[in-house]
Amino acid sequence: MNIQQEIRTLNTTTDLIESMVNYEICYLPEDKSEVAKTVLPQTHTAKKYFFILLLELFSTVNNEMIPEKNEGDSLIDILRKISIEPQLNNDKNLTESLNNSTTEIIEWLETEFQYDIYSANIAKEITITLSRKQALYLIGNRCKHTLTRSNVILRKLVNIYKKSGVTIDHGTEILLLEDIDTWLLDDFGGYHFTKLCELCSNLYYSINIYIGHEVNWRIRRKGDVMYSYIVPDTLTRDDEIFEFYELLNRFISPWIPKIRTWEALLEKY
Repeated sequence: MNIQQEIRTLNTTTDLIESMVNYEICYLPEDKSEVAKTVLPQTHTAKKYFFILLLELFSTVNNEMIPEKNEGDSLIDILRKISIEPQLNNDKNLTESLNNSTTEIIEWLETEFQYDIYSANIAKEITITLSRKQALYLIGNRCKHTLTRSNVILRKLVNIYKKSGVTIDHGTEILLLEDIDTWLLDDFGGYHFTKLCELCSNLYYSINIYIGHEVNWRIRRKGDVMYSYIVPDTLTRDDEIFEFYELLNRFISPWIPKIRTWEALLEKY
């Protein structure tokens, strides 16, 4: 991966987090120095928007945008590789935190859990087994798509139920989509909302350690307002330089709150 693709990955990730964990989407302490221990969405619509954006962190990145990525790589996967082989600065001490935060996210997503639910529309109690990543995939796509575009997640949900030993009549399968709104979006998603915000905040500040260092040594002040950056020699096109400036400008004054989830919100699934 070259510097330009690294910058694009870091820019995209940072923009996502800033769009998800903010004062319009979340209830956060007014005092930005205060560590948040419980985070709630501002509205039901804000909650759905959060989970739509969250899906982008672990969905497959298009080859056209990051040509040197591996097949199936998500932003989290690419960030993990950046932490191992950074391009802007090869000091791996600066990306140790990025390695830790991406590893934590990957391990959190891969964790499987069992969950007892009552599916009201088919009047059956079910014990399902799935990973947190699968759960967030269902939530994000349910929030994103209308009924007429929900065939893929419906098939995935039906297969999950069938693996749990439940026989479902074809005529009632579509009713299962409402289960995502209750036992996944409201229950699972609501319970883990603070932890998900914490994971995003940790990722943001791990990028800040890396890029904040670049800001400090590359910036050149020109009076009280004007400034410029020392641009890497390999960035020659206007679009590359623009993305470079955009990334460093994000970390002149980082503003995402620090979040540490209450232990009581870490006990189940």
